[in-house]
Amino acid sequence: MKFNLSNIIEKKQINKIKSVISEEDKKHIIKKADELVKQTFIFNKTWDMERCLTPYTFKVMDWNAQRNDDEEWCFMLARMDYLNYLVLAAIITDNKVYAKKAKFYIMDFIEKHEKIIPSPSTRTLDTGIRIFNIFEALQYLYYLNEIDETEQNIIYQSMINQITYLKKNYLTKYKTSNWGSIQTCAIISILPFLTSNTYNDEIYIWAKKELELQFKIQVYPDGMHWEQSTMYHVEVLNYAMKAIYYLKLAKKNIPEVLYSKAEDLANALFLQLTPTYNIETFGDTDRVCAVDVFEKAAIIFKNPNFKYITGEKLDIETIYTFGACAYKLISKIEKTKPKQLYYDGNDSGMYVVRSEWDKTASFTMFTNGSLGSGHGHSDNLHFSLYHMSNEILIDSGRYTYREDHPLRTYLKSMQAHNSVIIDNNEFCCPSDSWGYSDFGIPIKNYIKHTNNIHYFEGSIIGHNPLQIITRKLVVISPDIWVVCDELKCDGKHEAVSYFHFDPMCDVDLNKMSVKNKNSTLKFKITGEANLQNRPCSLEYNKELSHFVLNITNKFENTANIMTMFFDEKIKAEIVNTYQDDNIITDKNIASAVKFNINQSESYTVALYHKEIYTGKKILSCEGVFYHAKCVVIHEKNKVKNLFVLKA
Repeated sequence: MKFNLSNIIEKKQINKIKSVISEEDKKHIIKKADELVKQTFIFNKTWDMERCLTPYTFKVMDWNAQRNDDEEWCFMLARMDYLNYLVLAAIITDNKVYAKKAKFYIMDFIEKHEKIIPSPSTRTLDTGIRIFNIFEALQYLYYLNEIDETEQNIIYQSMINQITYLKKNYLTKYKTSNWGSIQTCAIISILPFLTSNTYNDEIYIWAKKELELQFKIQVYPDGMHWEQSTMYHVEVLNYAMKAIYYLKLAKKNIPEVLYSKAEDLANALFLQLTPTYNIETFGDTDRVCAVDVFEKAAIIFKNPNFKYITGEKLDIETIYTFGACAYKLISKIEKTKPKQLYYDGNDSGMYVVRSEWDKTASFTMFTNGSLGSGHGHSDNLHFSLYHMSNEILIDSGRYTYREDHPLRTYLKSMQAHNSVIIDNNEFCCPSDSWGYSDFGIPIKNYIKHTNNIHYFEGSIIGHNPLQIITRKLVVISPDIWVVCDELKCDGKHEAVSYFHFDPMCDVDLNKMSVKNKNSTLKFKITGEANLQNRPCSLEYNKELSHFVLNITNKFENTANIMTMFFDEKIKAEIVNTYQDDNIITDKNIASAVKFNINQSESYTVALYHKEIYTGKKILSCEGVFYHAKCVVIHEKNKVKNLFVLKA
């Protein structure tokens, strides 16, 4: 059987696609296509896993070539994720030079890979991505009448060979890896258009069964991908949505677990978007905008919340996959402002809260889960903080996967996150680009949300010597963050707390303030502070410098380290807590701080570090009585309300 693409071409209305691409996007497509005609490669798409902005040109194509001193560059080349620029440019300009070049890349790869054997250009992940990209490009090449019967037979046989190669080289570990789910999504999407009796096809049956298992075990009940890296969470989601779309076009049954778990992935990702709809650099992740993902997700899942963040103009990738009818498909979805302001990933250990669904919102991400795969970082008890949509405290990113680059292991380390380290003993220890020599034990988290007040508590157990670090984070949206780090480690020690500021932040240690654009926060600390310049990376292959606030505290056996960030208009003061109304509670047992919003409104946060095992058990602060481990007292116009965050 040859390709059966006429139904796709008709459904996508490829004949009308030129009319729905904006002039701005047309210029971008042609620019990229002109580079590719000259065999010049720049990898700067939003979801390019290993970006490289340095152009490299081939006189003669070498599919196993490495550039930029990085083998990942070769993998990007072999994925052929750039074919869409060429076929779209051919349609936009009516110039078949572009289409011929797209066909050249496909045919040249096939000619130089007569037998598919393991090599840098034929890794299984990249092969799965490549056949998907060839499959989508072929739809446009067929429309342009650019493939003759002989070429059709050659491409058909090569794709069958590559799919067979994927099955033959499938490893058990792919059951839990994005490598596996991307491959099986590609196979079940493409085979219905290559085989006449798909349901009896041995490889299709295998791939479908494997895919169902993968999505069951790769996606936590809370919707997070277990590998603990947002970039790869998105990759799995994108390919899952494509599989759903193409199975529907082929009129094949969509596995229920694929649809439901893909929807879970989309929901979890949606609630983790920053106010500007970027993703935070959690694990091996770049800071990129994810709106295009939710253009597709709105269409696939018919979700009006997803549509809320989309604009009038659709992304090139969305138009390419859905064709000219993309605008018609998304227009059928009602746009609704989301109501959910927080995400509780109780299975993954990922938590997010925002003040509102607005681009001026404040945003907090807190994480304390299992390590995940090699893409996971030593980010337990880390939190990221955005104020008035501006990045303040961040994750330092990933930079590279090169084994020989010291920045790779540093950016995965505890020091590269907003964490606390005792005696310079990092018990979560990345050993190389993908491995760890040791890791601590995260403890189940405790989370509470009450109106605009949020409480996050997590602990991790370290060793050499035995130590317990507990972070308690109180967020009062949109302007107050209270961090309490409780340390337990027998003997005399020195702890250093690390706070990583966005590269755009101006940090003034004398004024104890941090500014980014229209946001200025004050901070109060416990201990001695100094400011350092350290490297960070918000995009692959791009190194930046940023300020890191180091706070040192010496302690014996236990320590309670308080750090506060709050809007510059707010005044903060330390206040007392009491037992039996008149006995001041020992500072080693409780800490409290009052935030005066204005003359008539305040919030007081009281945190207890130990059990009250001596004296009276009736507790109070600011004249309000309670018995609890953490409370917030909100006073407005002399009326006080007590919020118990942890009993």
